[in-house]
Amino acid sequence: MKLFLVQLLAILLSLAGGVLISLAFPPWNQYWLIWIGFTPVLAGLLLFPRHWVGSLIQGAVFGGTFGGLVFSWLWAGGRQNDWLFNVASLGLVGAIWGLFVRLSVRLPEVKSDRKVAPILPGYGFNSEAWTKSIAHLQAACLTAAAWTMLEWARGTLVPEWNAVGLVLQSNLPLLQIATVTGVSGLSFVVVFANLIALTTVRRIVLEPGRMTWTSRFDVTATLGVIFLAGLAGFWWLQQAPHGDRKSVALICPETVDFERFLELTKQESGKAVDLFVWRCARFAPGDYSRLGDAMIGKTAGLVSGTTSAENGTLSGTTIIIPGAVRNLLLIPGKHDFFSPWAGAISRTLNSFAFADTNWVTFINWDAGDPRLIRAAVNKQAQAIIAVVDPFPGGRGSTEQLFANLRLWSASLGRPVIFASAANFSAIVAGSGKNGSASGVYGSADGGDGGSASGRDGSAIRGSVAHATELESVLTGVIDVPSPFDPTLYGRYGDWFAVACGGLCFAAALVERLRRYREKHGRSFS
Repeated sequence: MKLFLVQLLAILLSLAGGVLISLAFPPWNQYWLIWIGFTPVLAGLLLFPRHWVGSLIQGAVFGGTFGGLVFSWLWAGGRQNDWLFNVASLGLVGAIWGLFVRLSVRLPEVKSDRKVAPILPGYGFNSEAWTKSIAHLQAACLTAAAWTMLEWARGTLVPEWNAVGLVLQSNLPLLQIATVTGVSGLSFVVVFANLIALTTVRRIVLEPGRMTWTSRFDVTATLGVIFLAGLAGFWWLQQAPHGDRKSVALICPETVDFERFLELTKQESGKAVDLFVWRCARFAPGDYSRLGDAMIGKTAGLVSGTTSAENGTLSGTTIIIPGAVRNLLLIPGKHDFFSPWAGAISRTLNSFAFADTNWVTFINWDAGDPRLIRAAVNKQAQAIIAVVDPFPGGRGSTEQLFANLRLWSASLGRPVIFASAANFSAIVAGSGKNGSASGVYGSADGGDGGSASGRDGSAIRGSVAHATELESVLTGVIDVPSPFDPTLYGRYGDWFAVACGGLCFAAALVERLRRYREKHGRSFS
């Protein structure tokens, strides 16, 4: 009975961990929880009596709870199959991760006869404390590597939405890690820090007494590396951006009336705008000839979502540049977006060259597939335009799409123009920087408009719910990188996740050999 209660408590801790991690994501946005969200499930896996079946269950409960909550908008929006795919895949990731942690990760034992010393600052080298600090760092490295590798493996089957490292995209300096490692590096940092937090509390509780610098080394090393990574990211954000500067105006009033879009565009046409982006408008046959009044098709280009429905649902896009008009029809997908191996396979890239820049447009779910985004960059796309309807299931769905797209584009160093409803649109620099805190996009319950500076120092006007005439227009200057200027991640891909997989394989092999030696009493040279 006692063992059952202990195992039940461990499962409840896993459930709590899944809830905490979910709350760090949109629409709840409790970002700080990401730094402690893994500690309950890690406590259950590492501090409770170990059994491989129990570890499988704990990991599955953690991953399934996280997937069920963070993708709850899919269920609310009527996409039950997509919800089930995400819950099942994250539950599987959690189960394998829990089993790996149980089999391969060990924390140093605590001596029961340790005497309590005065809790005063201590100095000097302590070999036992040093050994434990190193053991904690090794355990954190293995635990984080396992989660990172499994998260990446899941992303090869379904679109890699909501990796745990996504939450760090709210921290611009740390977001720059993604330009080297992709989201895998951010996820690694999150899980690593969580385990160090757990071992620190464990050491304080079980080893009360004098703390030397060696007994603090695991904590100080972790904080130091995170601080240096943030400092490097901050330095990078201060550097002058490279590439041609293009002026963009994003028009997103709460209407599909062509006259309204044209009126707002004319107000901006005298400001040397290179490209106008309309969220969604209804075109009549004679409307195309009137665009020249706003310099569209002469000196400026236009990308517009189009619709034929009264409710303004996107049915395609229209691209107008000097000397060319392209109409793209949106064909509704016949498959679930998150089904295994679906998505980018049957879709094509809609790119066009204008103003010495290769632009690529995505409509609705296309903007949510990182494989399609990477394929566009590999084909030398320099700027991304996403035109999307509000996703089903409430505000959180569109927020998650924007957060994921912002992370992917920043990891590849490409600016994004995100055109959604008037209360959620943005112009994002290639560094991932935008003015969301000051109103580049508003909240569904009414955000505050204003202005903010992007990395290039340009002013970006914000839009809010029930926007006024001025607030329906976002303008900004983006720096377009060279098509042959990828980030390290863009050049080498998911090298970090693959390296984490190699580390896990080596650790599992070493642990297997150690157990074999203990069982048979043999030594290996």
